[in-house]
Amino acid sequence: MCALLPSVPLLLALLAGNPATTQQVPDEWDMAGERHLELTADGTGQAPEMRISPNQASTIMFNTPLQNGGVVVEEKEYFRSVMVDEAAGVVTLIPSDSAPWNRPLQVAVRFADDEFPRSARFRLIVHPTRAERQVRVYRRTRSSESYQQEARRQHARAEQCVAELEQVRAEQKRPDGLTGLLDARLVREDRGVHARDISKLTQRPGETLQVLRAFSYRAEGRVAVALQVRNQGTQSWTVEWAELVAPEGTQSRVLRVWPFEPIPPGQTLQLVVEAEATTEQARGTFILKLWEANGPRTLTLRGVAFP
Repeated sequence: MCALLPSVPLLLALLAGNPATTQQVPDEWDMAGERHLELTADGTGQAPEMRISPNQASTIMFNTPLQNGGVVVEEKEYFRSVMVDEAAGVVTLIPSDSAPWNRPLQVAVRFADDEFPRSARFRLIVHPTRAERQVRVYRRTRSSESYQQEARRQHARAEQCVAELEQVRAEQKRPDGLTGLLDARLVREDRGVHARDISKLTQRPGETLQVLRAFSYRAEGRVAVALQVRNQGTQSWTVEWAELVAPEGTQSRVLRVWPFEPIPPGQTLQLVVEAEATTEQARGTFILKLWEANGPRTLTLRGVAFP
């Protein structure tokens, strides 16, 4: 079954360079009282706060260079001094006595490279005496290609949801079993369901799921791969989505991955991936890639061929 997913427009908004947010790491204070923040592009959307005090220097130190002219201090008239070293990634702020107590000030920075997150924003809270002298920010980068791959995955999953909904509606009116296959025109008098043993697939070393046996099937306008897999890891593995990539790089439209249930450690399960493909499109050797639900693990299989 398809899961609720973030929208593709949201991912594209990230690609457009929306300011990132910071998440405080568990050990955010060191022995000298310096605060540490971790900067990611997938935070909560709230800018972190930093305490400043009149006539006291507060410094934000980044682990990456800043863009020339990429530091913007709003309402700069409330600061005696704003010192920026873009190459070193350092911003030092000294507020004046006129800095407002009843509302925060803001500073925004933009980084020199093209990685994500591309920018960050901080809320500056004026306190009479308790200024934070130094905040060290660690930026965890992510490439634009990574976002593009995720956007493609989310788009494919959205198409799967639509396909599953259409399939459910159709099955409510369609008989099952062989009658259902005939009614769906997946088999004809001269074209049945063809099967092939493809158990000699190759997979990358170290993958948690081990393929024990594999068969491919082809019917009228459809192909499927049935895998008997064993979970060799110590955590459950739930397959959420798949891609079937042809030799020339095109992808077949995946209709479903079944069943959507966890594979406990040490257990085996038969997985079926079904996709649309004509007889011509089913020729050649394919790559089948499976993704874990809510996790980073994948299973990549090479040598998939259909009868």
